[in-house]
Amino acid sequence: MSSHDVVPYLDALRDHLAKHAVPSPVSVECTTWREPVAVHLHEVGLDGLASALLSWARTLDGVTVTGKRIGNGQSVCLTVVGRMATGVPVHVWGAVRYERAVFPDLPRGVEQDVELATLHGWARREVAA
Repeated sequence: MSSHDVVPYLDALRDHLAKHAVPSPVSVECTTWREPVAVHLHEVGLDGLASALLSWARTLDGVTVTGKRIGNGQSVCLTVVGRMATGVPVHVWGAVRYERAVFPDLPRGVEQDVELATLHGWARREVAA
């Protein structure tokens, strides 16, 4: 195994997906540095993305959630970071349209922590809709 072998990280992700009923990624980025596994979800709407991220968060250890307005400020990237049972860090993310009423204190380009309770509230909008 070389120092640039991504197979252990991909194996950890495959095992995680097989063990847990989490939303499937639309894409996966795997590297051997900094953040070995990044999982991109393609959920539509804030409620759908929040529900998907919560599904992943329930299966990870040491979970944190962040939000960041990206690009021209018209989108918000929401990311759950945690560790799979193997200890491999994973970043699970998706983007939604920026709405001032939902993200009133989120300036462009600034990453902010998001409470899990906030994700739960956004996910409940799906049930209420």
